[in-house]
Parts: sequence; structure tokens; C-alpha cells
Amino acid sequence: MELPGGVLARAVVDPALAERLSAGPHVSRDAARHWPGYREGTRSVDGVIAQWIGTHNALNSYGDDHRQLRAPIAAALTRRRVEAMTPEIESIVQDVLDGLEGTGADQNVDLVQSYALHIPHEVITRLLGVPAEHLPAFSTAAAGLFDTSAGAEDMARSMGAVLALLDRLVDSARMHPWDNLIGDLVRAADASESPLSDTALRDQLMLIIIAGTETTVHAIGTLLVHLLSHRDQLALVTSGQAPMEDALMESLRLRPPVASVPLRFAVRQFQDSRSGEEFDEGEPILVHIAGANLDSERYEDPERFDVRRNGGARSLAFGYGPHVCPGAALATREIVIAVTRFLERHPDVRLARAPDLLEQTASFISNGYTSIAVELG
Repeated sequence: MELPGGVLARAVVDPALAERLSAGPHVSRDAARHWPGYREGTRSVDGVIAQWIGTHNALNSYGDDHRQLRAPIAAALTRRRVEAMTPEIESIVQDVLDGLEGTGADQNVDLVQSYALHIPHEVITRLLGVPAEHLPAFSTAAAGLFDTSAGAEDMARSMGAVLALLDRLVDSARMHPWDNLIGDLVRAADASESPLSDTALRDQLMLIIIAGTETTVHAIGTLLVHLLSHRDQLALVTSGQAPMEDALMESLRLRPPVASVPLRFAVRQFQDSRSGEEFDEGEPILVHIAGANLDSERYEDPERFDVRRNGGARSLAFGYGPHVCPGAALATREIVIAVTRFLERHPDVRLARAPDLLEQTASFISNGYTSIAVELG
């Protein structure tokens, strides 16, 4: 397929092949090391591809470099730490729900702007240590990085705004490394055998903040849309016959908040032994998560929302292999609490528009709804 900027990439939608490529040693996310031309500076790449492969963080790294960059993030987001965060997440969700109390039952509420967006923002502010005053500007700029219909100038402008805010955050964190995730990253970066530069630390923070907002917002909204548009499945969850966690896994499979993340590259020329697919050294590869999650050989009737589906947790929504999302436990806890408490507070809520009429993201990366109108009932 042809991506913005005229980049030709192999799109992978077979889930088994996607897993082998993601977990195996033959494919890397590090363009600087493994994309001929880009590595030497002779390949000009602009627009969305440039912004997504141009940072040096745990997402776009390979081998020992990746392990070093990933370790402090994984250590800061262990299941034990997420358990400790849970009471604060519950408090955040209740505060956001309280903010909806003045809305009349016959009035439409946008679940994205009025509810889903506030929860990860508050989590990032209170638990990660991002000052609240930075978030509105950061969120607006970061959203531009997911708009893959935007031109190169707009994309560069969005990235410039994001980096400027992150530079201020790094400066502040260096002076005051508080007891939060950002403080942990600063201390880990400085204590490493190869201490991170301010630029590398900034790129790490960009990955964490963007991954912790955009994807979580879409996952909350999409799960609510799936449940509210499938009342029989909603009844299974609210009656306790199916756990909300299973409903989330099915929602993530059917419509993952990240459809694809550019790009991967073949480290060397190789042939996948099971499929017979051959890849040239340096060939760009786009693992299309949303497509792989709808594979009919892995999932029976794959476009049906079924909270009792076996194997839903095997989707690629949180990634696979070395790059599996280290924040999966935190994201899962946020989403489950947010959706559960919302439905408890508003059991008669109804979608104001059919799902296929809801406004969707203009992106082949981000995958969700930009607005979800509901009647609280």
C-alpha cells in the first residue's frame, strides 16, 4: 500500500503472520538503523510518517536499545503499582461523573468531550505528574499527530507544539523529580549505564502521554458504543453473566483504538517459513492491527460483538512481542472503571445517533469516535 509521502509498505493483516513478525528478530521499528536511505539521510520523508518514525523512544527502538528504554516504563507501570493507583482512578471517575449531574435527562451529552477525555487527562495529571495547565494545549497538538489526512506542514506544526511543551516538562522534571511516573523516569534515565539525553527523555514522555490519552479516550468511548448498541450484550455484562473485562477485550478486538502504527522494517532479507512470504532487507511493513483482529480464520463471525467470545484476548490491540504495551494494565483498569461506573450511574443511557452515523477519526493510525452523543435518560 502507498502511505502519505509516497512511502510504499507491505500491509500485514494476517494475525499469525503479524504476531511472528512482531515477536521475531527479523523486523525492527528503528528506521534510523534499518531503513536504507532514511538511515543515510538520502531518503526524504515528511508528513505523518516522519513524525511517527522520527522519535527515539521505547516504541521506535530495537534490541538492547529497546530493552533499556522500555525497562523504566514497565517498572513504573507494574500491576502492583496499578493496584495502588486504583482508588485514585475511582475517585477521578466519580469526580467526572459528578460533573455531568447538572445535565438534563432529555439533553444530549457528548461522551467524548464531556466524559471519556477527562479521565485519562486526570490520571496523567495526578498519577504521572503532568501539570494540568499543559494538557489542553498538549491534547490539541497531539490529536494532530493522529490526523493522517493532514498535510506535511500541519503535521510538522503539531509535532513542533508537542515537542515545545515536552521540553518545558523535561526541564521542570529535571529540577523537581517528584514521586510520580515522570520522576521515576528521570531518576531511571540518570541512573542508567547510558543516561538519557533531554531529547531522548522528551521522546519517552511523548510516547507515554500520547499513548495514555488518545488510545484510552477511544477505548472508553468505543466500548460504550458497542454496549449501548448491543443491548443483549449489555445485559450480560450488567447482570454479571460476563465480566466487563471480557467486554473490553472484545471491543478492543472489534475496533482497536490504534488501527496501525507506522512503521516496521525488515532487518535483513528473509522468508516467513509458514506463509512463504518473502521480505527484502529494509522493506517497510505496516502491521494493520484493525484488519488482523477481523481475521475470519481466527474469529468466527469476526464482525459480531460477542462478550462471551473465546479467544478475544488474543487480539493485537495491545501489541505483541517485545513491543506489547507496557501500560496495558493501567489502561484496562481505567477503561473498566470508567465504563462500569458510568453505566451504574446512568443505567437508562441511550445513543442519540446510530453508530454508523457517529463522527470517526480521520486517521489510519487512531481508530475511534470524535463525538458520541447520548441521552442520559
